[in-house]
Amino acid sequence: MRIATAAMTAFGLVLSGCGQSDAPAKTETAQDTQIAAAAPTSSPITRAVTPPTTKPVGPAERRAAAAREEIGTAADVSQLQALPDQNAKVFSLSGGDPAVNGLVTYFALFGGSAEGWRAYPLGDYAEWRVVEAKAGRVVLAVRQDTAGPNGDILKVERTVQIDFPPSGETPPDAVSVSTSQ
Repeated sequence: MRIATAAMTAFGLVLSGCGQSDAPAKTETAQDTQIAAAAPTSSPITRAVTPPTTKPVGPAERRAAAAREEIGTAADVSQLQALPDQNAKVFSLSGGDPAVNGLVTYFALFGGSAEGWRAYPLGDYAEWRVVEAKAGRVVLAVRQDTAGPNGDILKVERTVQIDFPPSGETPPDAVSVSTSQ
């Protein structure tokens, strides 16, 4: 009832502002024109719509963390690049040395719903990105960090090329991986 009364009051106020003013008309001067030109334009004020309150459909359930065997290493994935045109992906798991080459990186091909994903290890990198992806070939630009002779960290840029049969059928048992500087 209060909402309806408030809405009707607001509607009445809006309508009352639509009539003509009783004040005498003022003639416009050059100064008024300059002030009007410099004044910011007004915009209507809008109010956010309050979402409807949701009602629970039953009591809350307590759910324990899933066992490692149930989710594999999905929680460890820290970087992923999907390659849907090739039914492939490149992904990294957090697990290497976090200071040096902390991304344990894999290339994977999808073998259908019965087989799932077949993953091939590529190496441990500090960072990587896909620079080329075409039928039967994926090329990564990677950075590997190594310890220098004085204990300092040396950053080495490389490319990693993955070649595989582009047939889209069952993934092979192995893919060809070559690295160059």
